[in-house]
Formats: sequence, structure tokens, C-alpha cells
Amino acid sequence: MSDTPPVSLELHHEIEQFYFREARLLDDHALRAWLETIVDPAIRYQVVSREERFRKDRRPAEGGLLYLNDENYDVLDMRVRQFESGLQSMLDPIQRLRRFVSNVSAFHAGQAGRYTVHAYGMVMRHRRLYEAEQVVYARRDTLQRDGNGALRVLARCVTLDERVLRNKNILFFL
Repeated sequence: MSDTPPVSLELHHEIEQFYFREARLLDDHALRAWLETIVDPAIRYQVVSREERFRKDRRPAEGGLLYLNDENYDVLDMRVRQFESGLQSMLDPIQRLRRFVSNVSAFHAGQAGRYTVHAYGMVMRHRRLYEAEQVVYARRDTLQRDGNGALRVLARCVTLDERVLRNKNILFFL
């Protein structure tokens, strides 16, 4: 967990509402609005999977990470533009997504207006007649307030629970 103090109940509620709004934007395929209102221009967006190791394995703990995404704002914008183009064949017909965010824990990050947030998430995807998939993950975010006082995601590291993904792809944001 974190060794910094947890946020107040009011701020915790604001952070949860921020995440619920983010989930709705992404589920509604409002990717441009998500990018422009949720994501900080200095973002580092990572999706990783961990190597499974036996407890007696003494190799350094920082090893064993597989990065599926390690992106900045420009790359996220490029991905959004690709989705907006209509040329992404895997998104036709459009996939139906439902995101669930839970177990939100928020802490002050030592700098005014900056917070470390741990949460769990699940995305259910339904596509075509019989395709149904889910992705379960843990997420560690750094949120900060922008010049207008709105929360923005400055850093996100998503850790997938599955070591080997059984989904056809992850053509959506976590």
C-alpha cells in the first residue's frame, strides 16, 4: 500500500466519480472526450503482465515484466485517431464494452493536488454473435489537478491478472 495519508472521504468520492465518468466515456466510445478531459498531456500509460514465479525463485523482483503498452499522450492520440477513422476492422461491428472499477484506495502523493490511487478493474467485451471476453486487472494511477482544478491521469500502470491472454486482442483502453 502507501505510506502517505489516505485522502478525505469527500476527495475519495470525487476520485471514484472521476473513475466512473471515465468508464462511461470509454464504454460509450467517446475516446476523444476521454483523451481531452481525463488524460494529462504528460501521461505515461503502461499495461504489463507479470511472469509467474515460484516463491523459492531468488531472481530480482523487478524482472519478469512484459510490457504490452508503454505509451505517452502522442501515441494515445494516434490510437484514438485510428479508432475514429473507422478503418480498424476488428471494431466493425463495434464492440460493446462494460467497465467495472472497484476497491479504490486513494492517498496523497506528497505534492499538492497529486494523488496515488490503487484500484481493481474488469472489462467485459461482447462482439458479434458469440464473442464474449473479460479482462481483469489491478491499476495504480497517479492523478493530479490541472490548471482548472480538474483531476487528470498523469500516470497509469495496469497489471493484468492473466499471464497469457486468451482474448483475441486488447483494442480498448484499461
